[in-house]
Amino acid sequence: MKKMLSLMLALSMVLALAACGSSGGGSTPSGGTTTPSNSGSPSTSQPQQMPSSGGALRLALSTNDGSTKDDRVPTPWLNHNMATNLMWRSLLIADSTLTKTSPDLAEKVEISDDGLTYTITLKEGLKWSDGEALTVDDVLWSIDAVMAATNKNSIYSAAFGKITSKSAEGNVITLTLDAPYASMLDILAQFSILPKHALENADPATIDGDDFWKNPVTSGYYMMDEMSVGNYFTLKLNPNYEGTAPKIEKVTVSFVTDFLTAAQAGSADYLYGNAADLVSGMESLSNYQSIPVDVLFYKYFQFNMKGVDGNENEAMQNVEVRRALIKAIDRATLAAFYPTANVLNSGVPNSHEAYNGFDYAYDPEQAKADLVAAGYDMSRTLRICYYNNDQTSQDLISMVVYYLEQAGLKVEATLSNDGTTDLFTTRNYDMGFKGKSSFSMEEWYSEYMSTDALFANIFGGDTAFDAAIAKLASSTTDADKNAALKELQALEQEKVYKVPMFTVGNYVFLSSNVTLPAGVEFCNPLYTCDVDYANWTLS
Repeated sequence: MKKMLSLMLALSMVLALAACGSSGGGSTPSGGTTTPSNSGSPSTSQPQQMPSSGGALRLALSTNDGSTKDDRVPTPWLNHNMATNLMWRSLLIADSTLTKTSPDLAEKVEISDDGLTYTITLKEGLKWSDGEALTVDDVLWSIDAVMAATNKNSIYSAAFGKITSKSAEGNVITLTLDAPYASMLDILAQFSILPKHALENADPATIDGDDFWKNPVTSGYYMMDEMSVGNYFTLKLNPNYEGTAPKIEKVTVSFVTDFLTAAQAGSADYLYGNAADLVSGMESLSNYQSIPVDVLFYKYFQFNMKGVDGNENEAMQNVEVRRALIKAIDRATLAAFYPTANVLNSGVPNSHEAYNGFDYAYDPEQAKADLVAAGYDMSRTLRICYYNNDQTSQDLISMVVYYLEQAGLKVEATLSNDGTTDLFTTRNYDMGFKGKSSFSMEEWYSEYMSTDALFANIFGGDTAFDAAIAKLASSTTDADKNAALKELQALEQEKVYKVPMFTVGNYVFLSSNVTLPAGVEFCNPLYTCDVDYANWTLS
């Protein structure tokens, strides 16, 4: 694999640099362009300004994908991380498989026999970190607000979009659905409840940018202590947390552009990732243990058929063009960039009993012929946008550019400073490279829903998938689920809105400063689950 990666890295060095938000201003070198903008370069403010441990658990937040700003705490409604998991709670908490739940803020959840009514009893006496009562109003408001939020995990839209009515009496909430949703409990275990009293005047569409996140009110183990803008923030014990207080009294969270650099500097106790350079680098450090975690993590390209500001992108609307572009990329070779990658041919892993994906072999000459036959203008620039600034992602994109050029294409690859905005709002690209961390295949396919606020902007709000997605979401038997998955795969191959690349496992990296209680198992690090955190200790 080292020889393969060396070849890939050598090829990537012949490709120039570009910045994502560019709409064509300035000159562009001939051939493909790739790599980061200035904002993605390593920061001189980290990690040397990180405080020493001093009895604090040291966490790190990556700023290299645009999802985290260095002047605020990230919203848990997009992706979870260890820091936000320690600050906010959900109605339920999941186990390491993300399929079994137990009470958290909720005392109990009851489901009607028809699967349409959820009766949620909230615990009595709950309080926010500022002393205000945490009530059913916070739950109802949070559901409404996340549905209106622009930047959020699509699982919430898919699940809460099924709710036709909701009400509360005392500490009991009643949710009524229009159809059964098999994953609802699992999603309630991922949905962080936020404080209505602190956020009700914020614009839900842009809630992730509100000043609230600079000094947030919390419900979990910890509350905000200090914010050092651009460097780190610290957390202290939340005196209003009603459960067992953690043994670790303080947490320091640094903003970093590179996890490996932070680990090498000894400024992080918990990290995660799956890129080859990170995994090999972490495994070379004797003071860290590498813990593999079996997760559903998909890497893929999405085609932008709507173009900039919703204008029609005619080149990408031709399905034969989209099929040809899949043939132009050597996905099997690119999988070598990730230690645990398996080539993905649909939204269903190849090993699954319901698998029925496409089989497009790498064939650049055939891809070129198919593009010409489809009427594609070979003189136009094919624009790729990506948002991860780690070395592995940069090298992979460089190789994709190289492959596409071998099929006769002009290619420009650019790095986003804000992945969500550039991929779903600005949309100045043809193919966007992204990852999707899922706890079920239902979540992967929910992106095709016509009602998905983000993906409808690039796929055009096609309703073709809706019925099959609803069938999958309501399936309670393996037979029904497999039938729905086969139907969805057939639609995937008909529409070709995405280029599935590979599934990738993940790793949690834990420093020797941390001692875990017996029996702890980690889940997908982009979600939240019960890791018995209250009993973690530091040496």
